[in-house]
Amino acid sequence: MKLPFRILVLDDDEHALSGIVELLRDAGHHVTGAATYDAAKRLLAVSPFDLLITDVRLRSFNGLHLVMQSRSDHPDMAVIIITGYDDPLIELEAHRYRSELVRKPIRPAEFLGKVNSALTNVRRQRRWPRKRVIGGFRVTVGGRPAAVVDVSYGGLRLEMPDRSSLPDAFDVEVAGIGLHLEVQPVWQSSTPATGTVCGATLRAEHTPSARTWRAIVDRLNA
Repeated sequence: MKLPFRILVLDDDEHALSGIVELLRDAGHHVTGAATYDAAKRLLAVSPFDLLITDVRLRSFNGLHLVMQSRSDHPDMAVIIITGYDDPLIELEAHRYRSELVRKPIRPAEFLGKVNSALTNVRRQRRWPRKRVIGGFRVTVGGRPAAVVDVSYGGLRLEMPDRSSLPDAFDVEVAGIGLHLEVQPVWQSSTPATGTVCGATLRAEHTPSARTWRAIVDRLNA
C-alpha cells in the first residue's frame, strides 16, 4: 500500500481552504489546513510535508515570504502558489522558487493535475530522518517478540527471530508502556541467521499513538 503524500494548505479564506483540503483528501492525500501565516510556519517547523500550497495575499502577510523561507529550510518540498491576481511579478517569483502557479478560480481537474505534477519529483525517502537505536528495544508483533533497531517519526525497522511472513498490516506493542502502533510493512527480508527484518510505516500520522511515538523518537539518542 502506497504511503499518502502529506500536503499543507495555507489560505486565509475559510471557504477556499476547506474546498481545497476536501478536494485533496478525496484524492487520497494526507492534508493539513492552515488559515494563518503563523500557523503554517509552526506546522512546517514541527512536521515534514511533501507539498506546500499557499495563497499569495494573506491579510497583512505575503505567502511568497513563506515560500522563500521554505525553500531554504525544506529544499525537497514541492510548492504550489495560488493567486487571484494577474500579476507578472508573481509568475517570476514562482519560477524563481521552482514553484507551480495556479490562478483562481481553481478548476478541480486542472488543479489536481498540477498537484500530481508537483509531487512527481518529491524525494520521499528523505521525509523522515532516521535514528539507529543502539541495542534496540523490545516490542511485541502479533504476540511474537521483536526488537526495534531503527526509528523515525513515520515508522520503524524491526528484527524478529523467526522467519514468518507478515500481514499487510499489524500491531506493534511497545513493551512496558502499553503503546500500540498500527503499521504496514514497506519491505521485508528473511535469512536463517538473522530471522526476519522489516521496515514498517505508521498507518495513520495524526492519532494519539502516533504523537506518542514521535515523542519517543525525539527522546532517543541517535
